[in-house]
Amino acid sequence: MSKVKTVAFIVTFVLSTIIINAQNYSDSPYSMYGYGKLADKAFAAQRGMGGIGYGFRDNHYINPMNPASFSKVDSLTFMFDMGLTGNYATFKDKTGSASDWNGNVDYMAFQFRLLRGLGIGVGLEPFSYVGYSYNDNTYTQSSTETDSVYVYRNFSGTGGLSKVYGALSYNFFDRLALGVKVSYMFGDNVKLKTITPAIGYSSVYADTLRSSGITYDFGLQYVQPLGSRQTLVVGAVFSPKQEINTRIATSELRGSVYDKNYTTTDSIFEIPMSIGIGATYNKLNKTTLGIDALYEKWADARFYNVTGALADRLKISLGGEYIPDANSGKLFSRIRYRAGLNYTNSYIRIGGEGYKMIGANIGFGIPMVDRRSFINLALEYSRLIPDVSSYITEQYFQLTLSYTFNQAWFLKQKIQ
Repeated sequence: MSKVKTVAFIVTFVLSTIIINAQNYSDSPYSMYGYGKLADKAFAAQRGMGGIGYGFRDNHYINPMNPASFSKVDSLTFMFDMGLTGNYATFKDKTGSASDWNGNVDYMAFQFRLLRGLGIGVGLEPFSYVGYSYNDNTYTQSSTETDSVYVYRNFSGTGGLSKVYGALSYNFFDRLALGVKVSYMFGDNVKLKTITPAIGYSSVYADTLRSSGITYDFGLQYVQPLGSRQTLVVGAVFSPKQEINTRIATSELRGSVYDKNYTTTDSIFEIPMSIGIGATYNKLNKTTLGIDALYEKWADARFYNVTGALADRLKISLGGEYIPDANSGKLFSRIRYRAGLNYTNSYIRIGGEGYKMIGANIGFGIPMVDRRSFINLALEYSRLIPDVSSYITEQYFQLTLSYTFNQAWFLKQKIQ
């Protein structure tokens, strides 16, 4: 790897880390609960296939969902993937509707082979998003006067949690791959309440939950040949329950400065135990079909030292990819056409109720001139359906764009 390329990559990684940690990706009022709206674990190529990943094993892409897949990387190859996501959301309840645009840099990662059969990966990915704003105009009774006083209240939130990870995977006998992924989770969830009376100055109150901690993912993939150029890959990932460090801050705006007071409490916060399983059928350079299931035991994870405040979550994804002719001289024949579906229930509870979410995806993998690197596009339509009809219904049109750089950086050039 040349020094210029190395420096350029490090600068890009650091800048993107700063950008991702600073940006807000959500505009959902449901993100005010729990840790916020949970992020999609898949990258752009997999999102086009409904978000499959536990049995997905392809040397053209980085698959962050199963660390066992990191050993599927060609010798001398360096892979880099960076994604951007934008979405158009509409919100509707019995009182009216609203819409909003949002999005920014989503994730980035790189991967290469360290030794024969041993792959390594490093990346930055989101875990959850917080972003909402709504108004509540109420009349309150003054304690000293008989007349009602008009009060304007605004509730808003921003932030979320991110992960920086490192992963290793080893391939045994070209059939069985094992991997481990260690992530450092960090971020702030900030909730603001602004109270503006008809007469007088506004008061702004902020509650900040600052979180950090280490999480672990253990993965395996088994490859079963089915004949000439065909395989079935079965994969699984286990993530143990993990306590995370938290600091709770309360603050009030005084002039133009927040007076923050971080407090240490006895509250315990945990990330739940989860199990993901999946299977993917592959016909080399032609067809990929897969199905995944993820189960997260949120009900057993403590949130503000309480178990049962959150609900167990199940996500099911299925999808596939088709390549008309990978060796064709025509671009449209080499494009990877993708489609998928997914379903999930919420892990949050509002008065004992939650919501369901369904999504449909299409995607395209557009090969570059070298036929190793790709531009990936994934378009998803998703609908949030609350268990209570009076709650807000949401619809999203989300576009994810990524560039997957796949080059032989480690090849030593011979001087003639």
